[in-house]
Amino acid sequence: MPNTLKVFSPVDGAVVPLEQVPDPVFSEHMLGDGIAVDPANDTVFAPFDGKIINFNKASHALVLGRDGAEVLIHVGLETVSLKGEGFTPLAKAGDSVTLGQPLLKFSQEVLAQKAASPFVMVVVTAPADAPALQKADGLVKAGQPLFEVTAGGASAAADAQETFTESSPITVINPNGLHARPAAVLAQLAMAHPFTVQLVKDGHAADAKSIVGIMGMALCAGDTITVRAAGPADQAKAALAKIEAGFKEGFGEKDAVSAPSAAPETAAEDAPADFSKPVRLSGLSACGGLAQGKAFLFQTEDAAFEENASDPQAERRLLDETLRALTAETEAKIAAEKSDAAKDILSAHLGILKDPVLLNTAQEAISRGKSAAYGVNEAVRYSIDVLKKTNNRFLMERIADLKDLRRALLLRLSGGQQAAPEIPAGCILLADELLPSEVSAFDGRVAGVLLEQGSPTAHASIMLRNMGIPSVVRAGQNVLSVPTGAAVCLDGDAAAAFVNPDEQQCQAFAARLEQSRQERAKQQAAAQDAAATQDGVRIWVEGNVSNEKEAALAAQNGADGLGLVRTEFLFHGRAQAPSEAEQQAAYQAVLDAAGGTTVTFRTLDAGGDKPLPFVDIPAEENPIVGIRGVRAFKRNEAFFRTQIRAMLSVTPADRARIMLPMIAFADEVDFFKKIIAEEKAALGVTADVKVGIMVEVPSAALTSEQMARRADFFSVGTNDLTQYTLAIDRGHKELSALSDHLHPAVLKLIEMTCAGAKKHHKPVAVCGAMAGDLAAVPFLIGLGVTELAVGAGAVAEVKALVRRLDAKKCAAAAQAAVGLASAQEVRALARKEFAV
Repeated sequence: MPNTLKVFSPVDGAVVPLEQVPDPVFSEHMLGDGIAVDPANDTVFAPFDGKIINFNKASHALVLGRDGAEVLIHVGLETVSLKGEGFTPLAKAGDSVTLGQPLLKFSQEVLAQKAASPFVMVVVTAPADAPALQKADGLVKAGQPLFEVTAGGASAAADAQETFTESSPITVINPNGLHARPAAVLAQLAMAHPFTVQLVKDGHAADAKSIVGIMGMALCAGDTITVRAAGPADQAKAALAKIEAGFKEGFGEKDAVSAPSAAPETAAEDAPADFSKPVRLSGLSACGGLAQGKAFLFQTEDAAFEENASDPQAERRLLDETLRALTAETEAKIAAEKSDAAKDILSAHLGILKDPVLLNTAQEAISRGKSAAYGVNEAVRYSIDVLKKTNNRFLMERIADLKDLRRALLLRLSGGQQAAPEIPAGCILLADELLPSEVSAFDGRVAGVLLEQGSPTAHASIMLRNMGIPSVVRAGQNVLSVPTGAAVCLDGDAAAAFVNPDEQQCQAFAARLEQSRQERAKQQAAAQDAAATQDGVRIWVEGNVSNEKEAALAAQNGADGLGLVRTEFLFHGRAQAPSEAEQQAAYQAVLDAAGGTTVTFRTLDAGGDKPLPFVDIPAEENPIVGIRGVRAFKRNEAFFRTQIRAMLSVTPADRARIMLPMIAFADEVDFFKKIIAEEKAALGVTADVKVGIMVEVPSAALTSEQMARRADFFSVGTNDLTQYTLAIDRGHKELSALSDHLHPAVLKLIEMTCAGAKKHHKPVAVCGAMAGDLAAVPFLIGLGVTELAVGAGAVAEVKALVRRLDAKKCAAAAQAAVGLASAQEVRALARKEFAV
């Protein structure tokens, strides 16, 4: 039976309603209900007999548990940043304490000077959503009643007395935090164990088996948390090791692929538009390109359901059967799906289907006499509210996934069938937002998409980009007022739509569209031909790939070879390294898909922003300039030798090149060439396998002549070279926009690299994002670069640009660019001289 736990005040002071705390985490009850106290003394006392479940390392907060209830005591606001300054813990995690026992001393002077508020918050974090009853008001003394909370019964008490094993602090490395996909992977890892697994941050614990619970913590890149697991110590430690490895690997999440975007020329206008004349709507680009067609308003009807049910047992069975059926169907779709992006989206849906919070909320509604459909609807609404409270746009974008599953479940539970609207072929589809399941049903009938809401990074937008459908999102309320059948010209590159354009505008847009189609067709027709400048300088345009599928696509699109194979693709999402035989098979598949051309395999570039659980790299304060790339060899020699042997074992071996990342010193090249020679001899390989280096550290460019005496080729990694040259982390939220690879300093280093290589007749390639930047290509050619490694879809376009350039003019422009003051000036020069 439930118990009532009396919580007494931990400090002397004046009671402050939680709603008046100047922090929405507390005032909006994100952590739970409770009370704040403006403290009159400097000591926190135990508010009841219990056990300290967690004591924050910054000593400003702790969680005390008893009989299934957990209460957070949080001293001050923004005090985690003090890193313990002004706090003296008098107890520790795991201690059993008694009412009135001193737990923590704090400096009121430090709080007054450095905290956003001195309030002491006392909040019920478990049971979830449990109200604080019989709240005190006015002045209180430590040990006087503060409020009451209804705790769990016997089973909850048992849970509270579980013995937890806790991990070391873990840092979240995912660029967008733990949104749906990484949260789904984490939940799956936790659900593999029969005991309780929790995440803890700032005293707040969340069920690690619940995706919604994980996302509700709003964990961002750089956040530090701990994980704790109950159960036998050996099993708990094994579980924590796997979960910690998942965090270090980012739960298999690759670097985020930013949606193509262009700043709209005008802001989206929500004032009512007059569609009797031409109207321009602006938003954000989700997929570039041009499209023209008639407006079609896409609307789907919601599934109807009964609220009440007379047989709870039958409703529970119906819910269980429906969840099992939809789970099995989703797993089958994942197995059959060829697109990695689509698999990620389906996997996120699968994780939400298995979310215990969703199930428990629905079952609780059924126990109140509600139907299974009503319970699912309430559960999804609750989960959506959790995500909305985070105010994290990446998490809020996952709301569409919840709505998608809600619709699928309600249709099954109600026994209804939803007839999809008949989409006219070649239309411009308009909607408030789109769900992934709706996008997957387009079946080639949609020319373009214009949405009132949405986001370039939402799952639906990812699917639209994969399908190549020009799309503009977040274009405002006027989208839904566009008359059905109205003419629409959609410019995904400019993130704009022109509704009811006049005849002249229509003709101009149609001419642009036709010109774009002809240009793409012309480029594709010549894609297999060699690319040379007007004055006869041959430029090899190669593929930049991660697997054999991308390699085959690059070959089909005319790639002259593979300038970069990022071998990390084989290791993402794995807790253990693949065997030598598995690696060899994967590399052979890439070589075979390349169509008889040369393939450049880069050895594993782990570390920095690309950690892997099975590569031994220590935690570092600044990993970007720490142990990464070849620097990890000494700690992982067996692993690297295995990878080198697998690369050398492909046939024919002379079509393979080996490239070393993060080379900064000339003696590193000597060392690794010796290692490769040793493995060649051991394998009996006699083929001439070229060994080159990535030039991505300024020291490599500055000593390029010394490097060229040793390396067979250079490949400039402009992404890292730019961030190291400009001292701007390419993922920095505020500064990344300034990190432009066309900065004259970056061009100067590329010039020095090419000069050093030329003295020893060594080729120079560029394999970073700069190679596919049409504004950069003329300057690269002018500086002496002869190989460009680009994405498969850009090969034909880059080759076409090369053919209309003059190498001598490129050289003159490059010299001028190196002498300019900014990347903006260089880009202006590119527009003036080369119209790019």
